[in-house]
Amino acid sequence: MRYLIIGFISFVFLASCTTDDTTYEVGSDFIDNNIQVRVIDTFSIKTGTIKLDSLLTSSTNRILLGSVIDENFGHLSSKSYLQLITSSFTIDSDAVYDSIGMILNYDNYYYGDTTKIQTYKLHRITETFEPEEGTDFYNTSSLEYSTGVLGEISFTPKPNKATDSLFIKMDDVLGEDIFNKIVDNDINTSDDFLQYFKGLAIVADTSESNHVLGFNTQTTASASGNSSMRLYYTIEDDDSEDNSYYVDFVISSAAQQFNEIDTDLSNTTLGDFVDGEEIKLSETTDNLIFTQAGTGISMRIEIPSIKKLSELSENSTTLSATLTFNPLKGSYNDDNPLPESLIVYVIDHKNRIINQLSDIDGNTVYALLNEDTDEFDDNTYYTVDLSGFVEEILYTETNLNYALMVQYSDFSNRVNTLVIENDATTNNEVKLSVKHLNY
Repeated sequence: MRYLIIGFISFVFLASCTTDDTTYEVGSDFIDNNIQVRVIDTFSIKTGTIKLDSLLTSSTNRILLGSVIDENFGHLSSKSYLQLITSSFTIDSDAVYDSIGMILNYDNYYYGDTTKIQTYKLHRITETFEPEEGTDFYNTSSLEYSTGVLGEISFTPKPNKATDSLFIKMDDVLGEDIFNKIVDNDINTSDDFLQYFKGLAIVADTSESNHVLGFNTQTTASASGNSSMRLYYTIEDDDSEDNSYYVDFVISSAAQQFNEIDTDLSNTTLGDFVDGEEIKLSETTDNLIFTQAGTGISMRIEIPSIKKLSELSENSTTLSATLTFNPLKGSYNDDNPLPESLIVYVIDHKNRIINQLSDIDGNTVYALLNEDTDEFDDNTYYTVDLSGFVEEILYTETNLNYALMVQYSDFSNRVNTLVIENDATTNNEVKLSVKHLNY
């Protein structure tokens, strides 16, 4: 019945956006004049920032390394843990050890100022490579590793060169020991190797807080651009051909690599969060709400007045509902561009995810960027189709105490940031406009 009415009204009616006290009556020549369409955009909206307890960071197919300081998001650092294996444990008895090192191949992702020098250090993991609970690792997960440094590099990044890579020379004592154990058949299976060498932790120097970089995590030695620990050796013979060989130790599986992402918010407007249920209202954070990938910091939007739409008429339906919000000018640039879309989740009063937002027909909905090309960015904003959300709130008998959480679509493998205004004085408020049909 709802679709029949909407279809008929769309044939005879065209309305522009108005305030909630404007009513349009359809001509009584073809339908009862009790049918009214109202456009309402004066909803009370409660905005704030939350921080999820943890985010899945294993099986995200990216090594994230680095450290950055941001006035809004504090000090973020990311280190990575890798379990490494090889497909072959055969080295000729005539071979001679050469060297060992870690190869990290850029995957083109970066955040921050990549013109500054960064330092990475390699450490040997000292405990079994497994999560405390379950089968997954999170941004809050960690593994114990030795304080001794197996290798170190200081460099200026070139993340836009997909064919470029870093080579971190590693300790020859370790390299020779691995080499000799393979030659002597003391290590001839993956289980043998993982008993001996549990994995690598790659740690960025947090005093050099400039940027975070992404590196490839292919899990096969033949993959192009894979990151791996490489053992070099030579075999001397009488011919003039190249006698250099190597063994690649690659990440054992996507699930056996994860990033520990830590953030210190103590000196920011947001401040530290007690737990995942805490909401920092925008009134207490300079009329701003925040989203950061990788840490769980997310913008939260609650519209408790939606239910009042049902008071307009016993018989009604939502023709359209659009949420809009504006990114803060100056908070984005070429190194931290605005995403074309953002993922939107429906959450409960304890900030637990219920499901991903969908429209009135059940299709998945994203926040979509409308970007003005002029130099002032006066018309840059996001829109979200809330038709399905409004209908669910209105026509579910129980009082659904739901809100919306907005995040980067790929928030588990990056650390980009987004700042949104909710300030009436600048006319940049989070707004909901609903076209509502009473019949």
